[in-house]
Amino acid sequence: MASRAVRARRRRARQAVAYARAHSPYYRELHRALPDDIDDPARLPVTGKQALMARFSTVATAARFRRDHPRLGWLLREFSIDKPLPQLVAEPNRYKPSSLAGFSSMLGLLAREQEAGRLHIHPGMVIADGEALTAENRTRIASAFHAQVRSAYAATECGFLAYGCAHNWLHLDTDWVVLEPVDADQRPVPPGQPSHTVLLSNLANRIQPILRYDMGDNVLMRPDACPCGSPLPAVQVQGRAAELLEFPAGGDRHVRISPMAFGTLLDRVPGIAQFQVVQSAPATLRVRLTQADGADPDDVWRSVREEISRLLAEHKAEHVALERAVEPPEQSASGKFRRIIPLGR
Repeated sequence: MASRAVRARRRRARQAVAYARAHSPYYRELHRALPDDIDDPARLPVTGKQALMARFSTVATAARFRRDHPRLGWLLREFSIDKPLPQLVAEPNRYKPSSLAGFSSMLGLLAREQEAGRLHIHPGMVIADGEALTAENRTRIASAFHAQVRSAYAATECGFLAYGCAHNWLHLDTDWVVLEPVDADQRPVPPGQPSHTVLLSNLANRIQPILRYDMGDNVLMRPDACPCGSPLPAVQVQGRAAELLEFPAGGDRHVRISPMAFGTLLDRVPGIAQFQVVQSAPATLRVRLTQADGADPDDVWRSVREEISRLLAEHKAEHVALERAVEPPEQSASGKFRRIIPLGR
């Protein structure tokens, strides 16, 4: 017999599907040949961003939270990463946040400011989301702030997918989320094997129904119990399928390398404050660097070039050219700092 939690999730799935059919012409047409009473999203057809874009609603922001909850709004503050670093540092210095959340790259930058004595806050918890949190960055943030560091898995389509534990796994909110790891042909991938992508069903969203939505994330489901003791399924996000760097390897062959491979590698290079690797041509990587205080730019570049060259050689991509950029790392229009940028992204 199914557990109470499973029965509740099936009920929510059934309600979400019924609501989507009743209120969305898109889903009504997409599901018209299906039975009326579906409580398992795996029986639904797959959809994606292109199909939903015309109907897509923006995610709630901190500003909206303050508008909708004026009595609670004082609890939440936004610090814009578009501001110059001294101003960005000054604002949390005034506010003294008890917890801190943001892109992992920006949290790492703030950790350096804390180490340098320009930032002096003492959050009890730091939550990294929006970007992969490397082990090196986690250690640096924890050491700088003397705080617990947790990662979160969230997206515009669902802001509460999973939350991290001390063992670097993300535990799914299975009460309201159905996540299906699949291969390139959208067949289920068993735990312990990395997926090509993952399909999301958000059972809570009635404004913009999200049912079997292809997120493009490579995930790995943990095949056994997590040592943290949580009974919830655990995943690790290994990157986005669309963000893998792909290099020509002769004929019709290509070499594909995860962005995390570059990030983990360069996190270990001393003297780097920030880096950004941009695939500017099919077989060219342009490396943007900001050196740490006191570091010699030429020494840092030599170390970076050696490490990337070694990684490329390990993947049989020695032919890829490396360029030393004169411009510093840049933020995207959305404000997210992308450390690895594949060609055409």
